[in-house]
This record gives sequence, structure tokens and C-alpha cells, in this order.
Amino acid sequence: MIRLANVLVIDAARPLAGSLSAMLDAAGYSVTQAAAGDDPLGRAAADHPDLVLIGDDGPAALELAAALRGNPATDDIPLLLVAAQPDAHLALAAFDGGFDDVIPAACDEGELLARMRPLVRLSTMHGELGRRAEVARRFGVTARDRVTAAEITDHPVLLAVGAPAGLVESILGTEAEVVPSDSLFEAESQLAARNFDAAVVAAAAGSDEDVLGFCTQVRHNPRLFNLPIILSGADGASAADSYRRGASRVLAPTADPLDLRAAVLSLVRRQQLRWSIRSAMNDALAPATRDPETGAFTAAFLDAYLQDRLAFALGCQRHLAVVVFDAPNIDGVRRQFGEDAALHLTQQLGQWIGGLLRAEDLVARTGRHEFCAVLPDTPLAEAQVVMHRIAGVLAYTDFAVRDVYQPVKVWVQVGATNARNGDDIPRLLGRARRQIE
Repeated sequence: MIRLANVLVIDAARPLAGSLSAMLDAAGYSVTQAAAGDDPLGRAAADHPDLVLIGDDGPAALELAAALRGNPATDDIPLLLVAAQPDAHLALAAFDGGFDDVIPAACDEGELLARMRPLVRLSTMHGELGRRAEVARRFGVTARDRVTAAEITDHPVLLAVGAPAGLVESILGTEAEVVPSDSLFEAESQLAARNFDAAVVAAAAGSDEDVLGFCTQVRHNPRLFNLPIILSGADGASAADSYRRGASRVLAPTADPLDLRAAVLSLVRRQQLRWSIRSAMNDALAPATRDPETGAFTAAFLDAYLQDRLAFALGCQRHLAVVVFDAPNIDGVRRQFGEDAALHLTQQLGQWIGGLLRAEDLVARTGRHEFCAVLPDTPLAEAQVVMHRIAGVLAYTDFAVRDVYQPVKVWVQVGATNARNGDDIPRLLGRARRQIE
């Protein structure tokens, strides 16, 4: 059975481990419980799971987190603390101790899975960074293979929507620049004009539907979909729907201001880590691995990468999706306007596809006007949603092409498949091409 990710549950109290394991197993995760007498540090180092859940909110949990963060074999594994009675002081202590998130043991399944999902994707990014660097070395390219949160020193920038900027500043002190936004409409313009590390949205910024619509809009924006959104002052009844619609953290009206501080700091650290990993992944793009005409990875790099990635997916029963994008009408542009115009349009097509995908997704040029994208740890249904979204964006885009004094449209054909037992690279890519619509 294909699994979403591997999770190690460490819980001294044991009852929590059993209930969590059953819940996560039903949701498609592979769960391992640290047995009594196990060395949790050794277990984490040997298995290197995608996520570690620690179910103890005492000093032992903080000591374990510090040990995991201090070991190069485990310092990039996301850590989630499941606490019996979390409070703001515990959340801040957990943040300082290296935890990525703290959730109450009594939270419902929807909230647990929603808050786990970005941590699992962060683990995928770490894994892809190492895998991409290893393949790049075979082409004589030196690339970073790891990035940790300890290396990040950027000063964060926050957008405060409908919340007094002075209040947010008083909570964060000098640790962040806070930009005020009086309305959701104004916030949309500000997000389009500048990069932010997180947005704090007051429930009073609009009606419940307007606020949730804002969250959904951000999640569907190809440039902003990873932006952390903290909803401040939301009532408990709407929390589950808020997570479903795209909120990263939901704070009740009675939340301690320190809860907001802990939420912002942890989510900003995660966001900045994602940006740092994305930057490091670009190290693998060098003359030996980059298609000289489009800037995407070469077909040779894709073959080398897929050889490892396919073996991992099939051997570990993990999702792997492949999407093919083909633009046959570029040949018409070539006939009408010449080779340079066709090349310029192909270059833009590759850039747009890469820009509309996640950092951990790899894009290579595999034909004259064909590109292949590999989406690790992604079920086929999710890949198809991404595929159609990108095709839709491209279809409605007017491209400006050198020496062509009119907008140019691109007609993109797309096909997707997933890795299956018995696949090799030709079979996998061939099946994706046969799915082209």
C-alpha cells in the first residue's frame, strides 16, 4: 500500500501513541511507535522518518528535541509536539527548543492532518535537496545538499490584516517588520507587490466567508500558496473549516498574546527555511545540467534523477507523479515568425511551468516544445489538479515574444501518470505521454 509519509511516534505515556497511530494509519501514513526501552535518538537516526511526533510536554520532550536538533543525522527532521495541555509558555519553549509545531492531544483529526501536511512537505524538500545535489555531482556540479533553520538570519516581514500593527509589533518586538493592511482587499494588493514571510489576519477583517475566501485565494495563488496565514480571534466553531480553507494556524479570541508570538515565530521560521531550501536547490542548475535554450534541467539530468527517484518511490511505497506539458502550436509560431520567436516562447513556457510548481518539483526539457515535471510524494489526483491549473494559467496568458508585435497564445497539451510496480523510466514517461489531453 502506498503511503504519504513515514512518521515516528515517541510517547512516554503510550496511550497517545496508540490513538495517534491508528488515526494516522487510517489517513495513509506509515507509523512506527518507539517501543518501551527503545533508544529514540538511535531510532530516528536509523530510520530518518519524515516526521517525529513526540507526545510528552515535560522537560524530557525538550531534551529529546535538543538532542535531535544537535545530531547532523536528524537535525532536518520536522518535530511535532503533542501536548496534553499546551499553553503559550510551552509553545515558546518548544519553539526555542527546535520543535516545528505544538498541538493539543485533544485536537480533532482534521486539525492534526492539516498541521502535519506542511511539515511532511518540508521533509520532502529536505530529501529532494539531497537527492538533487547527489545527481548534480555525477555531472561534475557542486551543490548544497542540506540547509538547516540555524543558518537562517533574514529579518522577517509580516502583513497584519485588520489587526493593529502596533499590537503585533508589541508582541514581536524588534524581531520582525510589521506592515499594516486595513482590509482584505488592500492585503491582496500588498501581497502582489511584495514578499512576506507570514500574514496575521484578524477575524474582524471581514465576514467569516470573506476571511476564509481570502485564505483560499492565497492557497490557490501559484506564488503565494506556501504563505503562512494566522487567523487571530477566530471562534472555535469555525476552526476546522478555517484549516480546510487554508489557514495555517487558528487562534481563539481568548488566546494569550504569547500564543500569537509563538505561532508567528514558528511559521516564519518554516517559511524562511522553505525559501532557503529553494535557493539551495538552484545550485544543481549549472551549464552541465541546464538546457541552454530554456534554463530547465536537461533530459539527461532528468533520466539520472528519475533513476534514483523511481527506485525510492517503488522500494518505499511512496507516491511519485509525472506530468508532461507539450505545446504543439509553437511550431506554428516558428513557421509564421521564425526560429527566434519560437525559442523565446519556449523559454517562457519553461519558466512559467517551473514558476507554477513547488520548489521540490523538478522540471526538465524533454523535447522541442515538451517539458516534463516530476512531483515527489504527490498522489496522482493531486498532480492532475496541479496539471490542469497550470494548463489553465498558460491558456489564459498573453505571451510577449521578441519581434512579434501582437500577443501570442500557447495551446498546451498535458498528461499525467504515477509510478507503478514494474515501471522503468521509458515506461513511466511513455504512459504520461499517452495520457496527453
